[in-house]
Amino acid sequence: MLSGAQEARVRVALANHPPGTIQTFCLEHLAAAATISPGHLPDLAVFVRTLHERGECRRHVGGFCDAHGHETNELLVRGPRARPASQQRLS
Repeated sequence: MLSGAQEARVRVALANHPPGTIQTFCLEHLAAAATISPGHLPDLAVFVRTLHERGECRRHVGGFCDAHGHETNELLVRGPRARPASQQRLS
């Protein structure tokens, strides 16, 4: 199980991208971006599944990992699409 701090770092990694772009990660590079040890990859996979079920990320199998520009047949994860400013709620 990931710690709260690790979960927060995963969320930041998925949300941290230039406007108009979405960064796609394989699990290994998402772990590296969130400073999670390789031994916790199964825990990361479970957390990503939970985020996906909540609509907080998107995932698919196969494609390009933007983190290091490699092609993979493994699971890829990306953050949700940012809503246009006109659709965001004002506080």
